[in-house]
Amino acid sequence: MEASRKPQTEDAPGSEEKSRQAVVTPARLPELRLVVLGWRWPGKSLTGNTILGKEEFHLERAAEFCVKRETEVLERQVTVVDTPGWFSAQDTPPSYKQELVRGASLCPPGPHAFLLAIPVGMFTEVDRQRIEEHVSLFGERVWRHTIVVFTWAEVLRNISIERYIRREGKDLQWVLEKCHRRYFVINNCEFGEHPQVGRLLERVEKMVAEEGGFYHVKEEEEEEVKEEKKKEENQNQNREGRELGARPKQSSSLSLSKTMEVEPRAN
Repeated sequence: MEASRKPQTEDAPGSEEKSRQAVVTPARLPELRLVVLGWRWPGKSLTGNTILGKEEFHLERAAEFCVKRETEVLERQVTVVDTPGWFSAQDTPPSYKQELVRGASLCPPGPHAFLLAIPVGMFTEVDRQRIEEHVSLFGERVWRHTIVVFTWAEVLRNISIERYIRREGKDLQWVLEKCHRRYFVINNCEFGEHPQVGRLLERVEKMVAEEGGFYHVKEEEEEEVKEEKKKEENQNQNREGRELGARPKQSSSLSLSKTMEVEPRAN
């Protein structure tokens, strides 16, 4: 009897994991639109060149403006937008921030993925703050479409990326949690045809399948307008509340003074 029940109650090892993976099995997309983010000199432009398989982004240029390049990669039409890098320890000029945000609109109707380039090395609280400050310019929903791309990983030598992530502590963990722990290690020393590029594109396609699409620029802009209106309405309501709360005192004192003026003096 026990043997007859066993096939009904036990699944094959790993069947649950396989079924979950089947739900998010990505479709091969004929087109991929990517926006590369990061501070200056983290390997942003190098990463773009590695993906495209040729030197499309000049490493020595002063990155004040977005640069867009397109080519065919592994039977996909791939668009990569390299954005201005933000500064590590000083304020980013407003013009840089505006140009940074413009990068998403250069690949309409919106990018499939934002690749956040983080060089392997000491990751500090300031680094986390700078990432939060600049990535949030695209709205909170951008994190659902962001993959951390670790560059300069060759310095790890015999240390795994998982060990490096644990070693760097809560600040790097915060960034990865915001990205739903989506990350990829790229070796920009391997130029030209390399399996890593295909794996990265597949990772992007998987994210698109999991999130149900790409980052919609217009939807995000509309959401920002709604948020601004909501904040403005709340501010107006708070202002009116403060004014209404002050009026009774003013009117009561005024009526009291008038009463004192018209009240006849007792003899």
